[in-house]
Amino acid sequence: MSQPARKRGVLAGGGASTSRDGEANTSRDDETSNSRNGEANTSGNGEASTSGDSSPMEIESSSSDSEDNDDIVETVLDVEFEGRSPQPADFHSIKQLLQQLFLKAPVDLSDLSNLLINQPGIGSVIKQVPNEDEDDDSDSDVDPDDVVDINQVFGISSVLNISQKTNECERNLHKLMLDLSNQYSDSETKRFVNGLLGDTTKQVGLLLNERYVNIPPPISVPLFHAIRKELFSLKSKDSSYNFDYLIMISKLYKMQKDKKGKNLEGCEVFWSNAEEEFFDEEADYKFEFCVQNDKGTGLGGHWSEADPEMVPFRRVLIFTMEKFHQITNRLASLLEPAGTVYNGAYKPGSI
Repeated sequence: MSQPARKRGVLAGGGASTSRDGEANTSRDDETSNSRNGEANTSGNGEASTSGDSSPMEIESSSSDSEDNDDIVETVLDVEFEGRSPQPADFHSIKQLLQQLFLKAPVDLSDLSNLLINQPGIGSVIKQVPNEDEDDDSDSDVDPDDVVDINQVFGISSVLNISQKTNECERNLHKLMLDLSNQYSDSETKRFVNGLLGDTTKQVGLLLNERYVNIPPPISVPLFHAIRKELFSLKSKDSSYNFDYLIMISKLYKMQKDKKGKNLEGCEVFWSNAEEEFFDEEADYKFEFCVQNDKGTGLGGHWSEADPEMVPFRRVLIFTMEKFHQITNRLASLLEPAGTVYNGAYKPGSI
């Protein structure tokens, strides 16, 4: 049986914060399980770091008020991630990740998951690198709760053409973007989106950047550059991968300090994936909408009535491929984990 393509050289290093009893916190987002400050809590000075070749990233957990959280222990986990090509066995994990992004949107997530899996030569899923010492420790007493499923998908990064409309899923995504723009964007953005998605000569891709909470932003750098490398290779063979524009749907939260108030203008904004704020700054067009009525019911963290409410939103960002290159180059200069190794001669900024 053939093994899934491993992109060890594309993505090396990553981390997950710990929570109860030191377990990796990779629970579903469900719109409410972002941390209080909206960012992953990394050790040291707050920056995720790696050392050496393909070294693990150490992430230290944080504890809340000790009186209320006696069962939370502070610990450090060494977690190393790698990018792999999506496989059919990843279907349910990918669908679950997509669910936390699309919520109740009229998109068949089963079809979308299959499309992402079956796209040739593009896209990555995040998986944990197997521990080299696992075989040696196979006979020792190991707590089953400490064994990590190496097939667990922690995130997905990919891009899908929604302007070709070659299948029902792509047609639904195309229609969804039009409907959302017509409902929530200003007149200028509405005109642009309708013109862009109505122009059969333009190639528009939906950029997906989804992962579980508490996996730090630096892990996105090699994933974005893997997409760049894959698109560079594919577009010479298939013009549908030669994108003019990309659309990204970002998850964000607005802090409502006064729960009785309805106005959220000027409220502090927290990004589920912090690196997406860079895309927001450079986007050519954008619009947003509240998804509070669509969110799940699962709550993460420890909350009290006095805590400000985090109201979930989606912000749709539209930018050119040139902007995508500029933004990912900037992210690499600011966030790229030390020790990240790339396949072949490819380096960030070279494509």
